[in-house]
Amino acid sequence: MKRLFSLVILWCGSWMAVHAQTAAPLSGMVIDKQTGEPLPGASVEIAHKGGVGKDIHLLTGLNGSFLVQHIAAGHYEVSVKYVGFERYAEEMDLADGTVKVFNAALEPKKAELASVSVSAGARGTERASQLSDRRADIVQNSLSARTIELSPDLSVANTAQRVSGVSLERSSNGEGQYVIIRGMEKRYIYTLVNGVKIPSPDNKNRYVPLDIFPADMLERLEISKSLTPNMEGDAIGGAVNMIMKDAPSKFTLNADAALGYADKFFTQDYTKFDKGPSLSRSPRDMNGPDYVATMKDFPNNAFSRSTSHNPLGTLGGLSIGGRLFGGKLGVLVAGSYQNNYRNVNSVFFGTQTSQQDGSAQLTSVEYRKYSSQQQRSGVHARLDYRIDENNKISFYGAYLNLMKEEFRFASDTGLQLHREGPGFGTVTNSYRTLYDDQQILNATLKGQHTLAGNLFLDWTANYAKATLNRPDEATMNVQGSVDQDPITLEKIYAPHTLYESSREFTHSSDEDKSGYLNLLYKSKVGGAAVDWSLGGMYRDKNRTSSYDNYDLRPDPGGQIYDGDISHNTFDVFNGQGSSQDALNYSAEEKVGAAYAMVKIDWSKFLITGGARYEHTDLSWVSAEPKTAEGKTGSITYYDVLPSGNIKYALGKKQAIRLSYYSAISRPNFYEAVPHTGGDPDADYIELGNDHLKRTTADNFDLRYEYFPKGLDQLLAGVFYKHLSNPIEYALIDSGTNVYYEPQNFGNATNYGAELDLTKYWRWFGVRVNYTYTNSSITTSKQLNYSIPGKDTSRMVNQTRPLQGQSKHIANLSLLFKDDNHLGLNAQLAFGFTSKRINTVSQYLNNDIWQKDFEQLDFSVEKKINRHWYIYAKVNNILNTPYELEILQPYVGGTGANSAPLQQAGKNTFVRKDTYGANYLFGVKFKM
Repeated sequence: MKRLFSLVILWCGSWMAVHAQTAAPLSGMVIDKQTGEPLPGASVEIAHKGGVGKDIHLLTGLNGSFLVQHIAAGHYEVSVKYVGFERYAEEMDLADGTVKVFNAALEPKKAELASVSVSAGARGTERASQLSDRRADIVQNSLSARTIELSPDLSVANTAQRVSGVSLERSSNGEGQYVIIRGMEKRYIYTLVNGVKIPSPDNKNRYVPLDIFPADMLERLEISKSLTPNMEGDAIGGAVNMIMKDAPSKFTLNADAALGYADKFFTQDYTKFDKGPSLSRSPRDMNGPDYVATMKDFPNNAFSRSTSHNPLGTLGGLSIGGRLFGGKLGVLVAGSYQNNYRNVNSVFFGTQTSQQDGSAQLTSVEYRKYSSQQQRSGVHARLDYRIDENNKISFYGAYLNLMKEEFRFASDTGLQLHREGPGFGTVTNSYRTLYDDQQILNATLKGQHTLAGNLFLDWTANYAKATLNRPDEATMNVQGSVDQDPITLEKIYAPHTLYESSREFTHSSDEDKSGYLNLLYKSKVGGAAVDWSLGGMYRDKNRTSSYDNYDLRPDPGGQIYDGDISHNTFDVFNGQGSSQDALNYSAEEKVGAAYAMVKIDWSKFLITGGARYEHTDLSWVSAEPKTAEGKTGSITYYDVLPSGNIKYALGKKQAIRLSYYSAISRPNFYEAVPHTGGDPDADYIELGNDHLKRTTADNFDLRYEYFPKGLDQLLAGVFYKHLSNPIEYALIDSGTNVYYEPQNFGNATNYGAELDLTKYWRWFGVRVNYTYTNSSITTSKQLNYSIPGKDTSRMVNQTRPLQGQSKHIANLSLLFKDDNHLGLNAQLAFGFTSKRINTVSQYLNNDIWQKDFEQLDFSVEKKINRHWYIYAKVNNILNTPYELEILQPYVGGTGANSAPLQQAGKNTFVRKDTYGANYLFGVKFKM
């Protein structure tokens, strides 16, 4: 709390310092002449005529206003410039003690080519982001590049959590990875880059992990909450569209460098290992299917650990761009690199359900420590060339990479086997090293053409490939015990015996070849402007997965592990790996789509409607034996997806939107292909399910929008979704094992309300949003209870929320912006996500819930001179843990039957991960 108090004092002190100054002799407002909207960030230059006095340069505030202190009396020219608008200038006389008011109404530039040239430069502003939302045919929320730059976030995933209705699913190191929109988890959302869908490097899922994208590469982040027929239809929850930075109107060079530090390293060392000697692919992949691996293929480097004191993270970015040949050719090249270190402390309880009374029982407690290094890098280029007034082509290319090295130590104490009391019993220590490399390659070529006066054509050709390589994931287990001397009552530590070791190799690729074609005809019908459009798309997706698990056994048996793996010897038990595992598969998915849409702009109405047809053909072949069920499979289906959007203008600043759309969600390949296991971070063994059906949904939205002035806004709305065959993961007991399997669960509803409020004054701003969500699904659960001599277990129906849905999501940001006097920008951001179901159980009242999550972050930027800035970002100031629990009271006893960290009568505690706060300090150069 001391850190929080200090940040609040700094923030408030900066704000009061500005307001303590005296009244200014010159103040004013800069607005758009056509719309009357204020223009925040406009450049105001006050030049003294006659060579006496000092010229003054400043920017308008968050509400488009400005004021100037202590100008010497004299004759001045005041000029205003803003990207995309004509320069405005006016001469005036200023006298001592006389307050002068200057208001400027700027005209948008008229020249078509000029407007195209400069529009890219304005896209990254908050004003451009707001205008994009106001003019959109759909329900949409956006974040601008400038908002992202000043936020405390480094990845797109963490940035997205600032949008109303968005919460996050986090990775093992605590960083945001997937977004959840309005309680609809990641499977119901797709990801676009510049409006084009991209494949996922995740070997399990078709949805894209957003932590691979550096936030500083974005020009705007759009969260779409409804669809039109020209958008792909598999987005029940919504869509994430990353508009990447484009060529600016004039030569621009930006550079960024920073150092980062995690406060966990105040008290803990970072554990690292050398991945260099390990194989880059499995021995079978590298040498052929008949190759028999030996211990030469598995060096001991994975278990040869070392420690590092206070490792520093690094960040760097560079972008350069402009326009050539009279503005016809736009060029932008940008790169980003982020490297950080994290320590995560975790405790996890294994659970089972009592067969007698259905209560939650604990089977083990595992203490875990993760040391994780994560490198996020990307480079992209954008080119656009205006051939003539009727033809334009553009190209976008990007390469993105996310690398993670992670060492995990876990100590598992059995709560049942040979247990004599707290701290006693069988102890299994597990050592795991993991190297994970994810890559996305994306190339998009677009063309825009005017075929006739009112007939337009645009097309897109896209190639994208996403890969995951996780080579030589090494795990070693040793087992010992802690007993008690019956006479002296002292602890007796049995030596740790080498138990088992495994080496897993995972490689997958997801390749898309896609084409889009759209025709648009503009017409007039009565007093309405009517746009008729039709088009289609085709995508050929190929996914391959390769998996090998080699079992290494101590030879001879009974060896003691003393901490130095070089003292131990192993033998490869299965030299040919797991070539017949179902995770060795290839799959193809071909999706063809066509749509027809009409857009009517009449009086106060803007109406968009039509329908989309999508045909899906999925097939796979796995490496399982020919006799295995699910070795091959195919699923073919089609969907007709109607949608409609109505926007009614209550005035220039107010509107009401009503929308409906039908959408689907396809099963993931990993879920549909039958398999057992495959995820190193899963708490339970996973199963595939080739009987999964796609999810379908009807979606309704009603939103009121009010934009009083400048960047101020009030958005209030309600939504409703009805889902058929939603897919969720459930825990399944089978014999002595508990499995985690995706299943279809009947029908579900999801409804709620959103409020999004933004208010700016000259130097101070407040952003707040709140989303209430209530989902409902009724599923069959097993109720266990017993009568002596009789099994009375039966199935009952239980109504619960959807997996991943939080009832309450809220964000509050306090902003300070003074570019003229202090040259200071600061933001204090708070986010809250209420509890949600993490894992669905097959037993009544045994679902595992994630507890409420609060996060507080801070960022500040200080201008040093015209080109140089320093900045700082602090994340997770409150050190909020990730916690799981079962909403049943802990019923464990005392003595040998007790468990640590549990409280009698409180909910049964399952897991807790703590991440600590993280700091970043950097410098920027802008030209």
